[in-house]
Amino acid sequence: MKLLLKEKVEGLGGQGEIVDVSDGYGRNYLLPQRLAVPNTPENRRKLETDRMLYLQREAKRAERAKEASKALKNALLQCRMKAQKDGSLYGAVTTQVVAEVVERSRGFAIEERWVQLEQPIRKIGDYDIVLKLPGDLEVKFKLTVLPEDD
Repeated sequence: MKLLLKEKVEGLGGQGEIVDVSDGYGRNYLLPQRLAVPNTPENRRKLETDRMLYLQREAKRAERAKEASKALKNALLQCRMKAQKDGSLYGAVTTQVVAEVVERSRGFAIEERWVQLEQPIRKIGDYDIVLKLPGDLEVKFKLTVLPEDD
């Protein structure tokens, strides 16, 4: 059975490759898991179109990451959270909160998965935040967590 792979399958091939597999493997695994489609001209055209759209999306994402990298390099951002008198936070500063702070203060919508936190921030203070951006870009900036005014 000849199938067209929709994505990379370990030990078989990469996206867009035409592979010859046994009927059982194709019918019982690759097709139900939507890892492959029958090798027809229509499916080849659709897969090529999807690949082009994916490349365009990734190019836009990389451009957005490059702009964010320039704007955030050595930036000083602030975040206000409810805190107790001893400085511990009622909640925590998570990757989602960091992404919202960046968007609010600098106007860049960054993805949460770009934010590298070993664990959520639970105390007031200054923290170094690292963003791992697409294209092997890495940006460091300071985030100051302040208590909310009552």
